[in-house]
Amino acid sequence: MEDSIIIRNIEVSCLIGINQEEKINPQPIIINLKLFTSFTKASQSDQIEDTVNYSVLVKSVKEFTSKSRFNLLETMGEKLSEKILEDKKIKEVEIEVIKPNALTSERVSIIIKRSN
Repeated sequence: MEDSIIIRNIEVSCLIGINQEEKINPQPIIINLKLFTSFTKASQSDQIEDTVNYSVLVKSVKEFTSKSRFNLLETMGEKLSEKILEDKKIKEVEIEVIKPNALTSERVSIIIKRSN
């Protein structure tokens, strides 16, 4: 069985990029998550302790990214996946990191999928 929680459009601001201006001016980043877990225990107990508390997770993602500095979206995605997978209830995570202002006419994003 593969259950999942999807969280879209987590908006954060952080220092990310290779250009000098990007290293001093925070930029908007949008994060989409797909968390693979099991709902079996939670669906029986109806208790938040038996599932992924996505409110706590989103707060953690925002705090982690806002305090971080990266050159590459790829590095940000990798480090964020490591942080998210610290919660052993999450068996796998798929992360899309979007940098809306990377180019003048397009959005740039990366997708990383990692598992415990």
